[in-house]
Amino acid sequence: MLCPLRLDIDDLPSSPTCLISKYLINRHSRIDSSDDDTLFRAYLNAAIGWAENETHRTIFQREHRWVLRDFPFCERMEILLPRGKTQSISSISYSSGGQITALRGPSAGSPTGTDFQEDLRGDGGGVVMPLRGTSWPSVDWDVPAPVTITFSAGWASDDVPAEIVHAILFAVEDLYDIRGTGDFNPAVLSASGPRFAAREA
Repeated sequence: MLCPLRLDIDDLPSSPTCLISKYLINRHSRIDSSDDDTLFRAYLNAAIGWAENETHRTIFQREHRWVLRDFPFCERMEILLPRGKTQSISSISYSSGGQITALRGPSAGSPTGTDFQEDLRGDGGGVVMPLRGTSWPSVDWDVPAPVTITFSAGWASDDVPAEIVHAILFAVEDLYDIRGTGDFNPAVLSASGPRFAAREA
């Protein structure tokens, strides 16, 4: 049984309009004013955060660090990565005997590694297993981060499913239209948002 301790996710870029263009937002919202750029950046960040919380997925690709108490030692010893589409796994590091060892797999970049198996196909999240005929190593229990999996999850901006982009555009428009409303209910946004069957972190 897997025992996650925490999941750290990199922040969105400081200029989120590189993810969904200001032109597309303006066309959808029917607003043509450069005076609203700062507002739109804030609303776009909020809308993306809402969509990621609702779907339990990382929508726009960035790095994650998943800290586990131990490796699984069930029959298959597989680790199912959270947050949806996994693009790559940089490393799996673990503490044993007070020393940190980093394992690298096929998608680790340069250099690639052969320390574990991985399957990153599909949008549901990657699967990681030890090499055939082997098992995960034992780890220290008296350290704060015994196992850390560093991986990239989310879609490239051009690959985000259209229905998610559409929901984010609606959320941005709603946030802009009802700004300053004292009786705003966030449930208004989640009522029409996309809901994917996904693993929670």
